[in-house]
Amino acid sequence: MRVPAWIGFCALLIVIACGSGEARAQALGPENRAYAVDTANERYTAQFRTNGRYEDSRGARGSWSYDGRSLCMLIRKPYEDEYEVCAPWIDLRIGQGILTNDWTPDRSLARVTRIE
Repeated sequence: MRVPAWIGFCALLIVIACGSGEARAQALGPENRAYAVDTANERYTAQFRTNGRYEDSRGARGSWSYDGRSLCMLIRKPYEDEYEVCAPWIDLRIGQGILTNDWTPDRSLARVTRIE
């Protein structure tokens, strides 16, 4: 039994349409999102503003960049040296969290939970 060519074409369009939404969502990265970060020494909320601005509840400021695969943050806490950390990007839903050592300058463990 032969399948009409239009059925194959429609199936291809569905695959492309479904895949492009996922790619768009991942391409956004952390922009306009907030995360609760809990470490052994501190607890704070990190905000990823538009135009690559980073702010957190400790009073730290800096910048962030996202290349579609990795998130890099250049952060300066008040009265401390600037540091940079980079982490593979994991797209979390609100309320979802991960344990990682990629968000701390000394590579200590942190729980990172998306809160908005």
